[in-house]
Amino acid sequence: MKKELLQKLNAAQDELSGIVDTPDGEDPQPLSDEQRTRCNELEASCADLESQIDALDADEELRKKAAARRERLAVTSAGRASSPAVPRQSTAIGDDDEALSRERKRLDARHAGRLRSFKGAQAKLDAYRSGMFLLAIAGGGELGMTGKAIDYCRTHGLAMGTGDNNLGGFLVPTEFETAVIDLREEYGRFRQNAKIVPMASDTMSVPRRASGLTAYYLTDNQEITASDKGWSQVMLVAKKLAVLSKYSSELSEDSVIDLADNLADEIAYTFALEEDQAGFLGDGTSTYGGISGLITECTTATATTVDSDTGNTTFGTLDLADFHNMVGTLPEYAAARAKWYISRAGFAASMARLMEAAGGNTAEMIAGATPMSFLGAPVIISQVMNSTLSDNASAAGACYFGDLQLAATMGDRRGIAMSTSVDRYFEFDQLAIRGTQRYDINVHDVGDTSNAGAMVMLTFAAS
Repeated sequence: MKKELLQKLNAAQDELSGIVDTPDGEDPQPLSDEQRTRCNELEASCADLESQIDALDADEELRKKAAARRERLAVTSAGRASSPAVPRQSTAIGDDDEALSRERKRLDARHAGRLRSFKGAQAKLDAYRSGMFLLAIAGGGELGMTGKAIDYCRTHGLAMGTGDNNLGGFLVPTEFETAVIDLREEYGRFRQNAKIVPMASDTMSVPRRASGLTAYYLTDNQEITASDKGWSQVMLVAKKLAVLSKYSSELSEDSVIDLADNLADEIAYTFALEEDQAGFLGDGTSTYGGISGLITECTTATATTVDSDTGNTTFGTLDLADFHNMVGTLPEYAAARAKWYISRAGFAASMARLMEAAGGNTAEMIAGATPMSFLGAPVIISQVMNSTLSDNASAAGACYFGDLQLAATMGDRRGIAMSTSVDRYFEFDQLAIRGTQRYDINVHDVGDTSNAGAMVMLTFAAS
C-alpha cells in the first residue's frame, strides 16, 4: 500500500513541478487560472498522500518496537540459562482477589500517611510496587532490602529473570508511569488546554487547514471559478527533557511507598512546570528547548495584541474596558471554547477586584466555592505568567484570552522513562534517579500583523 501511495505522490509532484518549474535561464511566467487551479488540487493531493504515508510509517515504527522488544526479551532469557526466568505466579497481586485484599490491608496497617500522587482504592499498593521496582533496579546485590525488592519484582511480574538488570531485567510498573502522567496533566496548564498529538517519530508534520473554499456571485451563463481547500504543515521536533534526583539508599519496606509517591509528584511537577514555561514564556532559545511560546509569537503578531488603556500599567489599575477589548478582538471561530489565562496574583488584583466591585456577589462566590470565571469564560491560573503587582509598563503577557487548542499543538514522543544509578552519588550513599520525556510545542495560530488569531494577548500600556 505504501508503494502505491509513493507512486501516486511522485506522479502528483512530477505534474506539479512540470507546471511551476521554470527552465534554466528563463524568467518565471504567470500561471493561468487553469494552471493555478490544478496546482492547488495537486498540493492538496500531495498533503493528503503524505499524511497517509506518515500514518503507515507510524504503524511500522510501532511494529518495529514490538519486534525489537520481543527479540531483546528472547536474547535476555537465552543468556540466563544458568538462572532461568521466573514465571509470574498465579497468586501475584492483581491476579488473585484474596491476595490483593491481604496485601492492601497489610500496607494500610504499616503506612498510615496519605499519598498525593497515587490515587484510588489501591493507592498504597501501587506506590509500594513502584517503590520496590525503584529499589530493585538500583540495588547492587541480593541481600537485605534490595534482595527482597528483587524477589518481589520477580514474583509480581516486574522482572524477567535473575541476570543483569541493565539487560532489561525489570519492567517499569504501569502504576508509576500512570501516576506521573496523571499528575503532569493535573499540574500542567498548557498540556491541559493545548492540542495533544502522539508523535510516532522524532520529527512529525501535522496537516493544518490554511484556507477554505471561495463562493462567487454569478451572472447568467457565467463559468464558476473553482477553489480549493488550502493546507499547510505544523512541524513538531521532539525535545528531550530530563530531571535528576538524589535519594538516600537507606530504605525500609515502608519508606519505599513514600519514595515512589514523592518521586512521582516531584517529576510530574518539574516536567509540567517546564512545559508551561516553554508554552507561555518560550523565546526560542535553549533555555526553553528552542520552543517559541505564546508571549513571543503574540508579540510578533501585533494584530492579536491588545494594549491596556493609558495609565493602566499594573494589574490593580486594569479596568473592564481592557478585558472587553480582548473579547472584542478574538475572532468568532475561537470564542466557543475561549478561556482566560492569568497568574493567581494577576487574577486577584484585576478580575476578582472588578467582579467584587460590581456587587451582587453570593456567599458561594465570596467563599470561592464556584469555578473561577470572568466575562462568561473559565479562568485558568498559570503561575509561570506575570505575577508582578507593581508597575508593569510596556510588559507583554499580562493575560491571554482564546482557544489554546486552536492556537498550539503539543507533540508527545513517548511517556516518562525512568533510570537509576547507585554509582553516581556513591560517596554520599545515595541513589540517583533520572526521569526523561520527549515532547515539543508549536504555537502556530495566533494571527499576524493584520489578523487576530485564536489567542489574544494583553500588554500593559507604556505609561
